[in-house]
Amino acid sequence: MAKILADRDVKKLLGTVIQGADERCLNPNGIELRLGKHVRFHSTGEEKELGEDMFLKVNPGETVTISSLEKIDFTAAAVQAIHAKCMLMGLITPTTTMMREGISQVATKIDAGFRGTLNWGLRNSSAKEFIVRYAEPIFKLTIFVLEHDESPEVAYGGRETDAYQDSAGIVPSARRIAADIPKNKVVSSSFAKLDPKKQLREAGYPFDHIGTELTTLQGKFEVVSKDVLLLKTEFEKRTDELSGKIETETRTLSDRLKELRQDLLERVEAIFAEKFGRVVGVIIGAISVMYGALAFLQTRKVGPSVLALIAIVVGIAVLAITCVVSRRSK
Repeated sequence: MAKILADRDVKKLLGTVIQGADERCLNPNGIELRLGKHVRFHSTGEEKELGEDMFLKVNPGETVTISSLEKIDFTAAAVQAIHAKCMLMGLITPTTTMMREGISQVATKIDAGFRGTLNWGLRNSSAKEFIVRYAEPIFKLTIFVLEHDESPEVAYGGRETDAYQDSAGIVPSARRIAADIPKNKVVSSSFAKLDPKKQLREAGYPFDHIGTELTTLQGKFEVVSKDVLLLKTEFEKRTDELSGKIETETRTLSDRLKELRQDLLERVEAIFAEKFGRVVGVIIGAISVMYGALAFLQTRKVGPSVLALIAIVVGIAVLAITCVVSRRSK
């Protein structure tokens, strides 16, 4: 029956089955594996390397894939040099220290026959930056010894699908999917029924915080939008009223100006006609009187000089009378 190796048995594997390990990382039922030099940031697709005295920073909500500092050799040749006719498999689990700091990890396993460095994914679900030092213990390895009848018929690395054998650094996912899948072959949720705010809340920090803030902000926007709409409606109403009043007053003023202009023209015409009539009447009357007077004087055989003097006097009298008439008619 498969059994879990204790610390003393795990210690025997160091240097061969578990290469590059630190004996100080042994625990009662396994060993803690450490952060290696390779890291891939899922958010940007960047791959970077760490070195001595360097640190890895994972921002809130960020997911990274890291490599182990140790190399695992679970091939039959390496294992059976220590455990005859047996194979080894392992379970990888998060350390409680990582979980206490808000780091999300999933458990996985190492198949019998695997050889290479391990890749491990972690997500920072906390509200602050997560910083881990190069070569710091980050996950646990628990090892099972498989007896002869428990060993797999084909160990890892013996199939064409075993894509991670002899892995080094970060190895991309070997999963393959067709580039062009018919729509009728894909089953998914209805896009129209998706609730973005709910998705953000369920995505964890910082997205849940963003979702809450957006919901609050949307409520404020709705209030502001209603107020703006009321202001807009009131402004349009007041503008229409003012425009109507201005148009009415303008029309009234225009009508009054027309009336005043017509009245003024009529008065000017009346005054002109009155003055012109008086002046013309005076002139005609004066000419008639002067003509009669000259005719009378000629019958009396008055000399030309006297007639000229009389004409001058009469002319002056006509001018004086015309001025008097003009002033009275104002």
